[in-house]
Amino acid sequence: MSHDSILVVTGFDARHFDLAQDMADSFRQAYQDRYRLAAIVFGVDPPPAQLAARFDQLVRIADDATPFDASDNGYFLAYSGLKARLRDVFPGYASYCWIDADCWFQGNESLPRILTGLPGFDICIHPEFDVHYLSYPTPSARTLRIYQSNEGPNLAAMPLDMPMVNSGVFAMRADSRVWALWDAELARLRERRQRGEAVYFSDQIPLHKVIYLKRVRIYPLRAVDNWQTYACLPFIDRQTRSLRVPTPPHEKIGLVHLAGASKHQTFQIDGQSMTLRYRDMVRLLAA
Repeated sequence: MSHDSILVVTGFDARHFDLAQDMADSFRQAYQDRYRLAAIVFGVDPPPAQLAARFDQLVRIADDATPFDASDNGYFLAYSGLKARLRDVFPGYASYCWIDADCWFQGNESLPRILTGLPGFDICIHPEFDVHYLSYPTPSARTLRIYQSNEGPNLAAMPLDMPMVNSGVFAMRADSRVWALWDAELARLRERRQRGEAVYFSDQIPLHKVIYLKRVRIYPLRAVDNWQTYACLPFIDRQTRSLRVPTPPHEKIGLVHLAGASKHQTFQIDGQSMTLRYRDMVRLLAA
């Protein structure tokens, strides 16, 4: 599969321009122009010119006229259904790889590993199981709350005993059946909301539902290719100047995912307050 046939996509709004800058900078540092990088920018604020210039393709999506309160209704990106419709937003590619804007690449190892399963599987995605996530409950209270909100009467039929899949990083061929299944599930939630029902928009929960209920063929990504910092902090290895898995053999983490509150978490390192964001780690490990 040629690199030109694969599009890597991210998405963000003005609240996360800084994270998107880090994601794009880390991507270009790792892969230069070997893969095409695209962005979906939603909201009324245009991205700064230096950020827009990092992408080969950029599409802006304005919020529709429907009032959407993220605190009550979930995520606008999930409400829009854009992740499930990448083929329509950026037509013409054989495969698509989504990377959330709060991720960053550490070296060039992860993307080829993420794409490895494309020929033989419906989706390449990380089931949120790893020995280092032992302190994070499964299913989480958040998962249970969203399933209860969206599937209350049918809750017993839901795959709550199966590992959550992280929709922040995934890859699919353009002909994967998952696109249509996922899009239909999100469309049903929008229809229910229009009828006045209380539903919560998370693209991850509907994807989890269709993957397990429809027996989708998953190529499981290892944790090093979508490291969930909310579930386990990495080991900062000053000798190799890299973030690594906390226990031996301390594998190098290829893709850091600052999911949830961890994107704002600060640490005192060498007398300085810093985060796990790409710009801070580059500065720390270069010293």
